[in-house]
Amino acid sequence: MSNVPDVLKPEYFFDMNLLGYSEIFENVSFVWEAVKNMQDKTVVDNLVRKQCQSEHYSDNGFDNICGNVEVRISPDAKIGPNVTIGGDEGGIVFIDDGAEIRPGTVILAGSNAVYIGKGAKIGPNAHIDAGKGSCSVGDKATLRVSAYLRELSIIAPKATIGNSCEIKCALIGPEAEVPHFNYVGDSILGYKGHMGAGVKISNLKITPDPNKVNSVKVKHEGQTYDSGMRKFGVILGDKAQMGCNSVANPGTFIGKNCLIYTNSSVVGFIAENTIVKLRQNFDQAELKF
Repeated sequence: MSNVPDVLKPEYFFDMNLLGYSEIFENVSFVWEAVKNMQDKTVVDNLVRKQCQSEHYSDNGFDNICGNVEVRISPDAKIGPNVTIGGDEGGIVFIDDGAEIRPGTVILAGSNAVYIGKGAKIGPNAHIDAGKGSCSVGDKATLRVSAYLRELSIIAPKATIGNSCEIKCALIGPEAEVPHFNYVGDSILGYKGHMGAGVKISNLKITPDPNKVNSVKVKHEGQTYDSGMRKFGVILGDKAQMGCNSVANPGTFIGKNCLIYTNSSVVGFIAENTIVKLRQNFDQAELKF
């Protein structure tokens, strides 16, 4: 750990006490190694199954279950019409106290685990697909209409995933907001991180690689580090914000409290408390009729 620059450690980007999920950061030196842990199906599955440990819930008469998945629903949860829960042997869907699953939502566990936390609100018409890896939605978190939560995704308490947003293999920190037409993959967002409408996280290089490895490289102060990951998006620090329609390219690091202005395309390392602006010229002319 002593050979790791301080600005590439998890603590530079996150207050670890606020972010939580210490299992993701076990044996992590460079912050991106936490993303690599997220890509480990076993790590995420163990974490989510721990959240599903209460034995006293049953399916409470819910009858729209497809397959052999185990379903446990709190008596205080609210399940709307046309909700479908499916999965295979070994899969579990756990819906905790006060959670609300709104009409038309589909939850598919496969042989993995899905946890819906206390007071969470899911849907309407949201889709949770844990077929390739377990998923968790924390207490009082929200998945809005048509949100799409894919494998190995962890949504922390009070976080918001908005309409038509897609999340894959990502940790979305407490009170973070991904609210409008966003894609986030293979990334970590810190406490109260925010993405404006249309922000996209690019997690895969498009440059050709003759060795077909194409792992994302990290460059900092003249040093190049190989992340060892073919897919790696962004590390977005606590309270950092990305403006509407901005893009984070593969292997982007954005420090705490940064502001990335609208339409910016960023890559590499951006120090905490930095504003990134896109400057452009535009003309105005008189409108004549």
